Amino acid sequence: MFKLKHLFVALPLTATLVGCGPEDLQDEQSGQGLEPQSELGTIAEELDYSHGDNWAAPAPASPLGSTTGRVCFLTRIQGRFDSAADSVRVFTSGGSWYVGGSGGTSARAGCAKLPAGDTFGGEGSWNAGQRLPTNLGSTSGRVCFLSRVGGAFNSAADWVRVYQSGGTWYLFGDSQSGTGHARARCVSVPASGGDRGWNQTQGYPTHLGTRSGRSCALSYMTGQFDSMSESISIYSDTGSWYLRGTSAHWGVGARAQCF
Repeated sequence: MFKLKHLFVALPLTATLVGCGPEDLQDEQSGQGLEPQSELGTIAEELDYSHGDNWAAPAPASPLGSTTGRVCFLTRIQGRFDSAADSVRVFTSGGSWYVGGSGGTSARAGCAKLPAGDTFGGEGSWNAGQRLPTNLGSTSGRVCFLSRVGGAFNSAADWVRVYQSGGTWYLFGDSQSGTGHARARCVSVPASGGDRGWNQTQGYPTHLGTRSGRSCALSYMTGQFDSMSESISIYSDTGSWYLRGTSAHWGVGARAQCF
């Protein structure tokens, strides 16, 4: 069982979304940064978790294996996010998956096996100052999650999130410094159990459900990330997935989407 190093009273997770949460964004759409949906495959079965790997600055990106029949995603974000130069990401290059980043950060990625013949989609992008959320496409038979997070996270007013509203997936956020940015990726498989949240006022992990036949990826990040004491992560224990975090500051929270 983990321990928070110092527990401060923080704004509830939902408070960071007031005025710009899913209910306020239902009719707002933007296609900025979204690669064609034609790249998406049709997945007719669960995406079983296969394996992942860790990365920490200043090391080069860690290889995660072939892109063939596999999709990879962020399961832990940790470290200092003080400027636009600080980031973590899961990406493809030369037919392989990688997890990496820049600045004083670290990350872990998980991967899931895809049924033969199926594939993953491209990335949609959001950048600070963007007035409308990025439209990631229909929620029907599809799930989306964060694939990159970067910029300054100095308070609970700084956040990025992938969410559903009115039958559409969106990527949006807020950045007080104007340096925040994020990307999201989608796969054609239904969400399993919705997205569930954790914030540092809890003092205990959030149960995400059984691990059997399911994978979970980070879909939301908020709070003051000022050192390696700040983290959000998905992990498995006794056959279930859990979401948790650590913080020496305040306002740290996360959500995870399972599929």
